[in-house]
Parts: sequence; C-alpha cells; structure tokens
Amino acid sequence: MRCIKFFIVFIIAINVVFAKSAIKDLTNELALLYMQGAYYTAEEKIKNALDKASQSEKPLYLLELGDLYFDKLNDYQKAESIYNQLLNSQQKKISPADIYYRLGLVYEKQENFLKAAQMFEQVAIRYHKSVYAQDALDAIERCFKKNYQELVAQVDNYPITRIEFEDRMSLAPGTYETFEKKNELLDEMINERLLFCEALKRGYHQTTAFKDQVSEARKNSMLQNWYQQEIINKVKITEKEKKSYYRKHKKSEFTVPEEVRAKEIVVTDKNLADSLYQVLRLAPEEYFDTIALNYSISPTKKNYGDLGYFRKGIHPIEIEKIAFKLKPQTLSTPIYSQDKGGYVILKILDHRPQITRSYKEVATEIEYRLRSEKIERTFKEKTDNFKKLYNIRIFDNAFSDNLDTVAFINNIPITQTEITTYLNRIPPFYRSEFETPEGKKRILDQIILEKTWLMELEKIKFWLKNNVFQQIEESKRAILINTIRKNEVEAKINITDEDLKADYQKNISEYKVPKQFRAREIVVSSESLAQEIRHQAVVNKIPFDSLARIYSRAPSKNAGGDMGFFAVGTKPKEIEDALSKLKLGAISKPIKQNDTTYIILKLEEIKEPYVKKFEDVKPIIQRKLRQHLDKERYQEFLKEISKNYRIEKYLSPETDVKTQEENK
Repeated sequence: MRCIKFFIVFIIAINVVFAKSAIKDLTNELALLYMQGAYYTAEEKIKNALDKASQSEKPLYLLELGDLYFDKLNDYQKAESIYNQLLNSQQKKISPADIYYRLGLVYEKQENFLKAAQMFEQVAIRYHKSVYAQDALDAIERCFKKNYQELVAQVDNYPITRIEFEDRMSLAPGTYETFEKKNELLDEMINERLLFCEALKRGYHQTTAFKDQVSEARKNSMLQNWYQQEIINKVKITEKEKKSYYRKHKKSEFTVPEEVRAKEIVVTDKNLADSLYQVLRLAPEEYFDTIALNYSISPTKKNYGDLGYFRKGIHPIEIEKIAFKLKPQTLSTPIYSQDKGGYVILKILDHRPQITRSYKEVATEIEYRLRSEKIERTFKEKTDNFKKLYNIRIFDNAFSDNLDTVAFINNIPITQTEITTYLNRIPPFYRSEFETPEGKKRILDQIILEKTWLMELEKIKFWLKNNVFQQIEESKRAILINTIRKNEVEAKINITDEDLKADYQKNISEYKVPKQFRAREIVVSSESLAQEIRHQAVVNKIPFDSLARIYSRAPSKNAGGDMGFFAVGTKPKEIEDALSKLKLGAISKPIKQNDTTYIILKLEEIKEPYVKKFEDVKPIIQRKLRQHLDKERYQEFLKEISKNYRIEKYLSPETDVKTQEENK
C-alpha cells in the first residue's frame, strides 16, 4: 500500500515538473514569436497548449492569452474577459493581485479611470506585499488626476481636470498668470485631445509607420527602466570600498605635485637678453607681454610667453632649477638653455606646493568612479548571461561579402536591412565611423544585445511595470498627434519658387545689409594717456593689439581690442564719423566720449552695403512662409475636426471649474 502511495506522489511530482517545463518552453517560444511580431501564430500556440493543459495549469495559459490580447493585439475587451474569468475562478496558480493590476491597466486603456482606480486600490490595500504593490500605488495617483472632481473642460465626456491643468501650468512657472494665458493652455490641451481622437478615427494607429515608432519607443522604455531598476538602483558602494580605494590610490591620484606657473622670453643673443632684462626690471608688469610678443623666438610668444602651470620633469633642468626657486612676481636673470635655443628670461606668476587631497574632499569623486565601474561590470555580467540563453550564430564574412543575413538568434535572422535601419538612426556626425565593416559589427553586437535583453524582459512581463506602461502610452499619444499634424497639416502645404521670389521682392528691404566696419579700440581714462598710446602705435610701431591688452579698460582688451564687424548706425556717431575718415590700417586721434573716457580706433576692414541674393536667403524665406502657412492650416484643420466633437470649457475669469458630479 505504501508503495502505491509513493508511486502516486511520484507521478504527481513528475507531472508538476513536466507542466512547469512545458510552460517555460512555451514562454521561451512566445518570446521569440513576439520579437518577430508573429502575434497570431503565438495566439494559436497558446490556444493549442490551453486545450492540452491539465485543469490546474489552464490558468497560466489563460493569463498568457489575456496578456497577448492586452499588450500585443490591443483587444482590451477579450483581455478584460479573460482576466475577469481568472479572477472569478477558484484557481490558485495566480495571485489575485496580478489579475487586479492587469484589469486596472485594461480599464485605464479604455479610459474607465474610476474602475481602473478601484482595481489598483485592491492591489495596494489587500495585497500590499505583491510585486505590483508600488506600481499600483503609482497608477492610483495617475488615475486620481483623471477622477478629480473639478473639471476645466470636456471633449466628448473625456475630462480635463483642474489638477491636470495645474500640473501643466507648473511646467512653466510664471507663464500662466493671466486668464488669457491660462485659456491658451487649456485650448492647447483640448486640441491635443482632438488630434488624438481624430488620429484614431482616421486609422493612423493601424499604419506600419506608427507601429514601428511605437515598437521603438516600447523597446527604449523597457530597456531604460530595466537598466534603472536592476542596475542603477541596485549598485551600492560601501564606505569600506571607498576608503580602501583612497588608501591604494592616495599617492597616484589624489596627490597634486608642486607646480609653478611662469612666462618666458627666449632670444638668441646674450646682449639682447641682458638689455631686455634691465628694461623689464624697471617697466610696468604689462610690458612683459609686449616684449614677449615682439622679441621672443619661442612658440609661446603667441600667448605672450605663458607656459601655464607645470611640474618638475617638463622643462629643461636649468630652467626648472630656477623656476622652482624663485618667488611669485619675480624675474630671473637670463638663463642659457640649449634645448630652448637661446637665453631665457622667466617671470614667475604663481607657485603651488605639493598637496594631498583629504578623503573627505574626494569621497564623492571616489564613489562616482567606483559606482560607474560597478555599474558597467554588473551590466556586462547580466547581459552576457542573457546571451548565453540563446543560440547565437554570427557570419564573420557577412559584411565583407554583403550577405543578406548577418546572424541568427535561435533561428531568427538578423538582416542587413536591420543594420541599415539602425545605422540611419545614428546622427550623421557620428555615422561614418559605423559605416565600415568593423562599425557594422559593433551595430550587430548592439542589436543582438537588445534582442536577447528584450526577449528576457518579455518573459518576465516587464511591460506591466507602471513606468513602462505610462511611458509607452505617452509615446503613443505623442506619435499619433505628430503623425496627424504631419499628414493633415504639414503635408498639405505647398510652397513654390514663385511664392518664395514674390515674398523676396515684397520684403527686399529686410535683406539689405548696411555698410559695416571692423575696427580695434583702446579705451582709457585720460587724453594724455591716449596720446601716449597713439604715439607708441604710430611712431614706435608697437602692435595695436598688444597695446590694447596692456592699457585698454574695455571688455575687448582680451581680444586685442577687436570690436568685430558692426553695421553703420549701431555705434555712437563720433566713433562712426572717425572711422569713415580713416584709411584701412590707420589709427585715429583720441576721441573724447566724456571727461573720463577716451577712445583710439584702428580701422581693420570695410564692407560696403549690399542686398543679399535670393538664393542665399531662400531657406530663410521658406522657413518663414512654412511657419505662417503651418499655423494657418493648423487652425483650419482644428476648426474642421472640432465640429465632430462636443467641447465644453468651464474656465472663465469668474468661475473656471465644474465638478464631474455637477456635469452628470
């Protein structure tokens, strides 16, 4: 008798294991079918499995069928029917929380926000330990906005609530302070609803282009949310790890060696070096820049001899020996350096001692570094494990031989067309590096990663996560609205060359460019200083830009006084009058603007007035006309479709809301 009981238990155990194995096999097969978009084949396989399943296993197959109708075939009534059937049955295989949560999403999809909220509340209150408890709480908050009693408008009984309206206003604080601005925002929200409904009515949601865009949005949302949830949120760095890293890298990464910042003048002649040194000892500090620019043979002369900060081991030993000994704001006597090609005069600007940054100073930096490394390592480990679950075959010669099929994942082909589609999504600036065989192999690796990743997420029903569901729904609405605008507004606009030329002639005054000057300026506070500077520039031939950097108090001093091009009529009259009398390259006499402002000008270039050619401004005219016609056509289209909907607005300066209860 005991043997018989043991045998019966053994048989039951084998059947349970077999059933779980069969479900797992079907789940794997379905993931592959979903990846190919073979939804009706998947439906047939689920129904066949359902027919053969034992009574205890039927709920699992029914749930899979309901999910197929809900997520893939968008047949919400069938999905609702199956979920309710599971909820009302006495099955014990599936948690009621899983079904209530799905029903909430189904009702939300059908815009029955009250019923949706009731389903989510069941999960949040009765099954607060469910894997969907937090998702349900988030979904309740979303439904609350649609169930809020105060309304600002309705479109065919679809509510736009006060709380939604205020949420939109909060995105741009200060913009909607007047009633007129609030009314404009409400019209915008109403128009979005009109476009969405009209797009559905015209079948834009059934087009291949729409489905492709939604598929891409869905993929991105799934991957990003999984990455955030399973990688970013789960990677933690301990205090022990941070301190250990600091101890190991204290000297190599967190110790800044002694540094000096200096300027140099290099000349080949010893007598010249001595003469310049004597001049620099007595001259103002600014003279070093001018002398470096005019006399130095070093490439640093373009930066007025500036060597920047440097540590030991960078420059010749004879230079460093002096540089690290001198105090800031002191000059060296001429130093001969064979490596520098002559005699060097140094001016020390700053001297920084060696500093070791404390752990407290670098703790955040260390955490960021360790976290980044751990995130990358964890991500690679998880995705490598995903890939091991599939039979991946890559044809090494696929790109060199231009084969149509470049790889297989469990007999699902990856084609050159997919590679090209992926390539076309890369911004043009970076695309060229992926157009080579090596670049295409990198794209193939990414496609394989994404496909294996997505198939695993399909198996765990990651699309049910609240953030993913919400993002996909928002993407669908945005895609539909953009699609109908593109097809019914933008595509209906036709601008000919004749239209563009006519607008050019009509508004030709807009394309007239007045006379332009390009000049340099030196602005000082006294006439005597201005006269002295002009003398240095005209008689002593000191470069005007060097003098500007030394003496000018204008913001342009750092650019050598360069004022750039400016049109006649944009500067003070005395400046434009002075420039109009100068020849190219000439320097003006000091110009008095007030008792403490004198200006010297050097004329660099003149551009005579002209009219821009039609071909040069054609794109600008086209954009202008298109914007105007787009706005015009958009308003016409909204007026045309709004006749098919009942629109009620409750926003007014006096009373701007109505409750849903009052509306009933």
